[in-house]
Amino acid sequence: MMRIFFGLFVLLGLAICAALIANLPGEVRFSVSGYVVETRTAVLAGAGFAVFLAAMGLVGLGQFLWHLPAKLRAERRETQRRDGEAALAKALMALARGDAASARGATRLARQKLPHQALPRLMAAQAALLDGRQADAEADYRAMLRSETSLEQKTLGLEGLYYMARGTAVGDMETAGTYALQVLELAPKTLWALDGLTAMAVQIGDWSAAQDWMRQWSRALSGSGKRAQIKRRRAVLFLAEAQVLLATQDPGDQLAAQKKAEQAVKQAPEFYAAAALAARLQARGGNLKKARATLRQAWMRDPHPEISEAWLACYADQPLATRQRAAVSFLGKHKAHIEAHILRARIALEGERWRQAKTWLEPHATQAGETPMGRRLCLLMAEAEAGLDDAKQAQHWRECARRAPAEAGWMSAGLRLDSWQAICPVTGKLDGVIWASPAEAALLPATLATPGGRAPLALS
Repeated sequence: MMRIFFGLFVLLGLAICAALIANLPGEVRFSVSGYVVETRTAVLAGAGFAVFLAAMGLVGLGQFLWHLPAKLRAERRETQRRDGEAALAKALMALARGDAASARGATRLARQKLPHQALPRLMAAQAALLDGRQADAEADYRAMLRSETSLEQKTLGLEGLYYMARGTAVGDMETAGTYALQVLELAPKTLWALDGLTAMAVQIGDWSAAQDWMRQWSRALSGSGKRAQIKRRRAVLFLAEAQVLLATQDPGDQLAAQKKAEQAVKQAPEFYAAAALAARLQARGGNLKKARATLRQAWMRDPHPEISEAWLACYADQPLATRQRAAVSFLGKHKAHIEAHILRARIALEGERWRQAKTWLEPHATQAGETPMGRRLCLLMAEAEAGLDDAKQAQHWRECARRAPAEAGWMSAGLRLDSWQAICPVTGKLDGVIWASPAEAALLPATLATPGGRAPLALS
């Protein structure tokens, strides 16, 4: 719309100029090389104005022709950029659905359209990994380390080589550590490298090195909002060391393991694996009062199955009446929680109080409705019914347990573990084991390609 108004304004101006020139009075007479030229003033002014307009037109045309090659090059670059981004999008979707052939073709086109960007080569390496072409992936990563490439490309290339080394069948930690150290020489605050070196130190049991890398990792994080994350990582290191110390039979190591577990709880009170282990070790050492306090503090935060398991272990040698009284005091404000009822039902089942156990479990069984019931609840109901000599109902609950979805547990990249571990056995990631149901774990962000089925290369 503005262009239309501007054009009308220009035409109006030209019309006014033409009218003024046409109405100019008088005549002009001049001599050029013996020739006498006579003309009206309006004609001479009109001719001069026409020459001026023609000159302006020629100047504009000259500028257009002068800048035309640059404009064509810019349009060509913009077209290549759009085509390259479209190819990258296709490659990304192909990698996500596991279509290696489509990903390979799309990444080849993206590299042609965007030859100086890191992402197309990175995607090509990921496509090669998905297709099982390890040598091609390594070549793509190494190409990103050339001297003319940017710092971003070099760090991405070293990250890819690092995860490839970690992803071999045996895990070449020495080579992976070399790549991580090279990255730190380029960018000392690279979190994944510091995280990986910390995890490798934990794997080999070098706790002083793990603490050193942990301190550097903490300094690399910026902002007070990361304080909880730093404390959680320290708790993970303390608990990992406690687990290693427990593997020995040295009484001194057993005591040191208890102290490490207590330090983990102090760093991260919501870390239920640490609270459970600390309480078990405290009870094993004869300090049942301290174990009760540790478990109660954790239970007050959240009635977690790990805490109830540790509570049952701590009270395993106590009489039934003692355990029942202690449970009433332990449950506190969460006495109506399903985990509280399951705990009391398990105590009753251990004492062969079948009717009492069924009383605690039955409200949750009848209120489930269309919601799938937990496997633990079904199995406990089956045990209670079997104790009451109701074989039909016991079989019914066993069938319900067989059909029930798997409940939450310690999950690691889709693999269910019996207990918490500091290092994810699938990816090699520190603190990569989480408490979740298989369905919840499947909803976590997935990686596109996994070198050798192990450590992934994040694209974000």
